[in-house]
Amino acid sequence: MSEIIQKNKKAVCSLSLILMLAMTLMLAFAQPALAQVGMTQPRVTAGYISVAPLLVGVGQKATVNLWVFPTPEDYAQLAAFQGFSGITVTFTKPDGTKDTFAPVDGTGAFAAGQTEAIGDIFFFYAPDEAGNWSVSFVMPAQNITDNTGTVQYAACTSDTAYFTVQTNPVNAGLLDGYPWSQLPNSNVYWSYPINSNNREWSAISGDWLLNGVQKFSVVSGVTSNAWQPYGLGPNTAHIVWDQQLGAGGLVGGEYGSISSELQSTGGIGGGFGLGAVVMAGKAFTNIPNTNEFECIDLATGKVLYTMPGQISCGIHEPGNAYSQNIANNGVVLGSSLGAAPSSYLFGSTGTTWNFYDPYTGTIEISISNVTAGSFLSYQLVDGTPLVYGITADLSHLFAWNMSRVVNNNWPTGITWTRPLWLPIAVNNGIIPIMPVILGLSADQSTIVLTGTMDGTNQYYGFSTKDGTSLWNVTLPYTVGVAFSLFGPNDFVVYDPVDATFHCYSMLTGTSLWTSPSFASSPWATEYAVYSSETNDNNNLYIMFPDGTIRALSLATGQLVWQSASIPSTEYINNVVPYYQGMVMAGGNIYAYAGYSPGYEIDPIPRFAMLVCVNATTGDITWTLNGGVNPKAAADGYIIGLGQYDGNLYCIGKGQTSTSVTAQQQVGGSVLIQGSVLDQSAAQPNTPAISDANMSVWMDYLHMQNSTLLNNPPQCIGVPVTLTAVSSSTGTTINLGTTTSNDKGIYGFQWTPTTPGLYTIYATFAGSNSYYSSSAATYATVSIAPTASPTPTPVSISGLATTSSILTYIIIAVIVMVIAIAIATVLLLRRHP
Repeated sequence: MSEIIQKNKKAVCSLSLILMLAMTLMLAFAQPALAQVGMTQPRVTAGYISVAPLLVGVGQKATVNLWVFPTPEDYAQLAAFQGFSGITVTFTKPDGTKDTFAPVDGTGAFAAGQTEAIGDIFFFYAPDEAGNWSVSFVMPAQNITDNTGTVQYAACTSDTAYFTVQTNPVNAGLLDGYPWSQLPNSNVYWSYPINSNNREWSAISGDWLLNGVQKFSVVSGVTSNAWQPYGLGPNTAHIVWDQQLGAGGLVGGEYGSISSELQSTGGIGGGFGLGAVVMAGKAFTNIPNTNEFECIDLATGKVLYTMPGQISCGIHEPGNAYSQNIANNGVVLGSSLGAAPSSYLFGSTGTTWNFYDPYTGTIEISISNVTAGSFLSYQLVDGTPLVYGITADLSHLFAWNMSRVVNNNWPTGITWTRPLWLPIAVNNGIIPIMPVILGLSADQSTIVLTGTMDGTNQYYGFSTKDGTSLWNVTLPYTVGVAFSLFGPNDFVVYDPVDATFHCYSMLTGTSLWTSPSFASSPWATEYAVYSSETNDNNNLYIMFPDGTIRALSLATGQLVWQSASIPSTEYINNVVPYYQGMVMAGGNIYAYAGYSPGYEIDPIPRFAMLVCVNATTGDITWTLNGGVNPKAAADGYIIGLGQYDGNLYCIGKGQTSTSVTAQQQVGGSVLIQGSVLDQSAAQPNTPAISDANMSVWMDYLHMQNSTLLNNPPQCIGVPVTLTAVSSSTGTTINLGTTTSNDKGIYGFQWTPTTPGLYTIYATFAGSNSYYSSSAATYATVSIAPTASPTPTPVSISGLATTSSILTYIIIAVIVMVIAIAIATVLLLRRHP
């Protein structure tokens, strides 16, 4: 499935688009003739081939285009949708050896060696040794025949294209997007829509097609076994946004500890049936107890629209190249644009299938008179127009093709049906054990059926081509639960008596391996009832009610690692158990630990949590209190449902804002201060907090932990790097790094040595919880003036300064003048 998706993505980069557009115009304006008057047959042909870029590294994929002139036409000189066939290319290596094969067009819509409608093929080739290479192709003589007649085309050998291969990788646009950076830094915020220049961003962006995590999924696609292989997953418990989705939480008062229970329309109690589809950066979820769904911006939490209907999954329908090819049973103009898939939200009601436009929520396609049963009885195949299922009366297996539907009448799309001889057993005379689809093999060749009830030990494999029975097996033990793997062509069943897992081939039904027994842990045997699992390309990851997650090798079934349990006296397991709810993304497993959301009790046991486990080591890296049950993973975010409060949570990196001011202080130093704040919708303008404190900080802000409300946590902020740039010299001075506090503010004192105007920069580089942000301000720095020295008095003993001596002389003169004046007055009194 992923190969088809990748081929469609690669088709966008084809240089053949230019050729096809030009030739399409030629065909469009060509005037049809009633007969080939005067045309010499066989028609002479010429072949051309090109390689780009002309210099590549060993193992890098060069783009090869080949085409034939004249373009294929029928006897009436109209475009022949059969194209040319039988083409083989030959690459000559530097050592003289040759690599000859029939190329497959990059759209993936045509047989090997077959051209598109205008006589061209593009494909990718990875040379395996350094040196000078060449390539050419041969087309055999052939006839194009239809109801207008027969046209003979002569054979041709193309010209030869030459290119060079070096040992080291080459930076070039067709190879890696050079000079564009292939991926943004992990601390850089980005959003949808993704600019088409950024082809390589497919590695970090991918839709989540499941509506939550379903045991019997309604869609077969990349995420159908709860693994998101594209992009990162959150490495801390940071909450980006939350939204009250439905009733939840404690009722209170006379009802004591009884809680409101979030219900899903048609789902299981405790909100277990609720989930989220993620497409193009938007999350879509059904609104409980209504006939509505809503569209939420994944990065901001903003509700974009609410529309009537209920959705079951997301689906990508193929573009024109695929559908026209099937409809015409031949070859079409398979341009990269025509091969682009269309995205839909899928939902059913009664006997109608609805395909919604994810951007507006309006119904784009409504197909009526559906005779398939419930969602357990059919499966859409992502990237194709195909559906496989069981009729509503449980009597037939069928294949259905959307591209063949006429007038939106569902029965016209059926391509084959086969009667089922599976027994419809009755369990205890009450509940029928009905046949259901267990899964589709990764190569899409085989569909496996089993029964709905636990204990079913019969499995059947059928060909997806025509419904032919391929194999059936009756296992010699009671099966607790069964599930298919996505990627390997295998399925796994659990024997609750021996507490062992058994892996079987979906292609043949043969046994592949048996795991070690987990019977030494009594609660592990309860996996038969409360099951959840996922897998990547290496391991199968299984959560157990004994409070552990185990990784089993997909190759051997042997235990790779086992996570540590979290002790708790709140549960009869004496640990916090794992039940029903796990997804995987970015090398992390996100699992719900707490009481079963599918079988709740009142009062709800405390201390349920979301647990993040490293998929390589099994180590627990973080937890989040509050009973958040993970439902989807895409674009670096996790969507989860709060079992304790009815909230929908989005966990991942948040945006931040940084501020800075600078003020010169007395004495010449400069006080630099500012803040780094979280701007996520869940807690805007609150302090940005360190990764190490994130779990307790989110618990404090969102989960109403009484211990923390009574005694708020003393958290550490985030590091801020400060630099100063001189306006006169342009010199950059690294002032250092400081850390904000739990109020979000920081301060730093700088004593410059040179006066002038400076630009002060404050930068938060980002973390596992936040995207980066920065700010700048100006500061004028002047050096403080030097103070005059204070005079020091000295005694008259010869150590006094000159000024001191003058002072004494003046005082003595004044005293003498006063004395003379007094003497004169006395003399005058004596002699009147």
